[in-house]
Amino acid sequence: MRKESFLRRVSTLLMVAGVLVLGESCTDLEPSFNDSEDTSGESGSASFGGVANSSATLDALYTSDASNGLGIFRATTQQDDYALVEVAADNIAVLTRGADWSDNGVWRVLHAHTWDANHLYVLQAWNKHNAGVLLATQLLDSRSGPSPAETAQAQVIRAYHLFSLVDYFGQVPFRDLDADSSELPSVLTAQEAMALAQGDLDAAIASGNLSAHGPGAPLRGDDRSVTLSGAGQAFALFLRARINLNLEVLTGTAGDMNQVISDVDAIEALGFTLDGIGADDPDGDESYFDIWNLAGNTNQEVIFMLDEDARTRLYNQTHPNQGGWNGFVTMTETFRLHGTDDPAVDARVGLSGEDSEGLSTGYIRGQQRAPDGSNLTDRQANPLIYEDELLTSLEVNNERNGLRIVKYPVRSATGGLPGGGFNDYVYARFTDAALMRAEAGLRGGSGAMLTPLAEVNAVRERANVAPLGSLTLAEMPDILARELNGEGVLGGRRLVQRRFGTFTSETWEMKTVTDENRDLYPIPGSAIATNPNLTQNPGY
Repeated sequence: MRKESFLRRVSTLLMVAGVLVLGESCTDLEPSFNDSEDTSGESGSASFGGVANSSATLDALYTSDASNGLGIFRATTQQDDYALVEVAADNIAVLTRGADWSDNGVWRVLHAHTWDANHLYVLQAWNKHNAGVLLATQLLDSRSGPSPAETAQAQVIRAYHLFSLVDYFGQVPFRDLDADSSELPSVLTAQEAMALAQGDLDAAIASGNLSAHGPGAPLRGDDRSVTLSGAGQAFALFLRARINLNLEVLTGTAGDMNQVISDVDAIEALGFTLDGIGADDPDGDESYFDIWNLAGNTNQEVIFMLDEDARTRLYNQTHPNQGGWNGFVTMTETFRLHGTDDPAVDARVGLSGEDSEGLSTGYIRGQQRAPDGSNLTDRQANPLIYEDELLTSLEVNNERNGLRIVKYPVRSATGGLPGGGFNDYVYARFTDAALMRAEAGLRGGSGAMLTPLAEVNAVRERANVAPLGSLTLAEMPDILARELNGEGVLGGRRLVQRRFGTFTSETWEMKTVTDENRDLYPIPGSAIATNPNLTQNPGY
């Protein structure tokens, strides 16, 4: 398998998972940031005295640098979160091609809904998000002396991890910092955990301490590495809207649709909007996919990005002769939802041929080309053609099977293939927020300036798609699939399917299992074995 560079980058997360064994469930985790610093403040003591350095602790909640922290606020790899929210859903799969991407079936069982309580990526997600809850809780303790800005950001980050744990597992182990170290963490119900998350977000948003440029200032601008990669006001509003939109499937109690609308209105009031393609480009040569070209585009859309390049989203889709790893594909059924392969009719399908550096953006299909324009072949010298054909097997495939989805443009100015400086990873953008507002309106919310139909048509118009004449709630999953396919945004495609009741009840390409117990992931076996306060989810 040609995944060596990826495996090197992922090795850090694997080591963290092995060290934390948080199924052993946050019991003794005392994160440190260098060889001499213990965040407990009292190394070797069961008593928590506050973290030694609040700024370093906050950095650890963001960073992906193994020498500087745990890297637990990351979603850029293809494992843990991306695997659970996209590969297990109806937009993305990972095909085994001979010996490539077999990985002992770890990808196949996700897409086929046949995973068990020992699945590696389930364990990694459990570890990462539990570590995030604990570390944020330690930082929020008054004994850690966090500044108001550190407090607000830690509240947003803890809410993010609580939301993820409830979405995946339906329960959250939670450690009292003053409890004896031998005492096992108690377990918050979904309702208790989401109440804590919502309280954190309410406090952070009300505090006015979330903007990198002062209270209330928009978190966008030319200095993107500062303005978009911190948990600011806009992202906090986005997360609160996401929680309310999904609260019924998370806890059984309906969320506040008026609050969803109000929060998206507040994001818009900060200056975020749908990017007007070409409107901010003096040369007029922007395409739809320049939304993701952060290095050279000044779009008004990106609410939150992870300060790490997004080349995984390119490499895992493309063939080795294009510099990639050739496992991930998008569902042909999703591509066909667009009803066209003509980018003049729907810009989101992308070009069928070369765009830049030999690759196009959007749905990668047809004959693939090298940077010099020559036709590429696969490793068996067959023409490298990605065909619009329904996929039938996760296990038996050639190197050409499957359409690919690439949203981050390959530009020689930003590195090109096979390396170089790629764009940061877009985790929340205004289009997603606008579609939340539209759906909230269809679910009974009121007060939006645009009707749900007008909101959806604005998104379609930006992609040169003809407007709809009417709109129902049942149409929203397909609308979201066309716009957000493969992005791995907060909650991902799985949460859309959970919200509309299709994640376990429906079948799709290469997925035939319909088991309602798959709505939640299992608590990892190691966690159940070491914390009897946890209750395994039904069906496992």
